[in-house]
Amino acid sequence: MTGKIISSEKRTFFEKQGYLIMPRMFDMGLCRVLRAFAIEELEKMAPPLEYELDLNYPGAPNDRQSLGAKTVRRILQAVSRDPKILAVARDTELCAAIGSLFKAQNGLMISQNHHNCIMTKDARFSSDTLWHQDIRYWSFSDDNLISAWIALGPEFANNGGLKVLPGSHLTEFSPSSFDSDLFFRTDSTENKEFLRGELQITLNAGDVFLFHSRLLHAANRNRSDETKLSLVFTYYDESNSPQKGTRSDYLPPIQVRQRTI
Repeated sequence: MTGKIISSEKRTFFEKQGYLIMPRMFDMGLCRVLRAFAIEELEKMAPPLEYELDLNYPGAPNDRQSLGAKTVRRILQAVSRDPKILAVARDTELCAAIGSLFKAQNGLMISQNHHNCIMTKDARFSSDTLWHQDIRYWSFSDDNLISAWIALGPEFANNGGLKVLPGSHLTEFSPSSFDSDLFFRTDSTENKEFLRGELQITLNAGDVFLFHSRLLHAANRNRSDETKLSLVFTYYDESNSPQKGTRSDYLPPIQVRQRTI
């Protein structure tokens, strides 16, 4: 792999804060092409898809007769839908940057079971995503995974841009910090200190937001006039194995060759 390796300062920032923004990694022309493809997929309603109704998050349609009941939340299995999507996931510079954040120097893997999607926030019927850690829903030998969130257009508070709690990936929270659905409780006294550190993430088209699988993050519903679209992929070092018989092991990973760092 010949892509750029991120600086030691940026690596230290990621280790302490749990996230890193890489601006203008993909050009506007490609973002326009990918947005057009995503809109076509939404119009075709080609499965597999995840609907807002499936998750019943705050603000989502609450039954199949509701207006907006067929609002798509995620276009799943993105890398197998079009070679352009796979090329983005395997982008040399992106994978080199992610690879340099892992301590072990083995091959880099892309999960086909987690994220691997075009994430949508509909301008009319989107929902609030509550505070959570992705790793709480995944099953690996360790929790050192990194996701890449690629903005295909502007992302900010009013259209449902991501919010994070910097440094939360370093904390071992007690089970009581989470509710029965594994969301971080906002009514818990012990969680108040972390919630005061909320940071709104703002992205432009082509920016990449890297975040650790333990980082607490959330997003409000989209209150703008345009649907927000993003590509999201999850990466891990090949020494980190998905647990057999779990959802994390359902489809084989995609291996990305990388040089030793």
